[in-house]
Amino acid sequence: MTTEPRNRSRDTGSALDGWIEGVVHIYPLRVQYEDTDAGGIIYHSNYVSFAERGRSACLRCLGIRQEDALAALQQGDSEAVMLVVRRVEVDFMMTAGLGAELRVETALLKLGGASMKLQQTIRHVGEGTKIEDGHILARLLVDIGCVAPHVDGGKRPRRMPSDLAERLRQALTD
Repeated sequence: MTTEPRNRSRDTGSALDGWIEGVVHIYPLRVQYEDTDAGGIIYHSNYVSFAERGRSACLRCLGIRQEDALAALQQGDSEAVMLVVRRVEVDFMMTAGLGAELRVETALLKLGGASMKLQQTIRHVGEGTKIEDGHILARLLVDIGCVAPHVDGGKRPRRMPSDLAERLRQALTD
């Protein structure tokens, strides 16, 4: 069942951040000229960029603002954490071209103490092209770690704050 935006971004109220359908976050986008290569199709590395936008929008829909976490870290908040990508695996299925309407679907596969695994699917949507509506263009598996500053100036894994884990669990699991 599709529910027109159940959790539209709580903090911004903006449709720009997409919405949650069931346990999947949906982020719509259109392929722009800057996203294409000389042949007029999506340049391969841009699928990773699209997925990053989708992940950031998903967090924002859950009221998790990465810019707030960054500001807290910069101000020396010892409880502040960041979510960082540790690994990305991409399977390219098809491509699309300039003007194509896409959607990035973000689903939580696993939530650990200091990490999570997401599956992100980039689909073609819309009509008027040679690509079928809903056809999968790329599928990504993304490992994300929760880190905090360390006295040596680096970052170390840290258990995800319970409120953050609970927001993810409530919105993105059955």
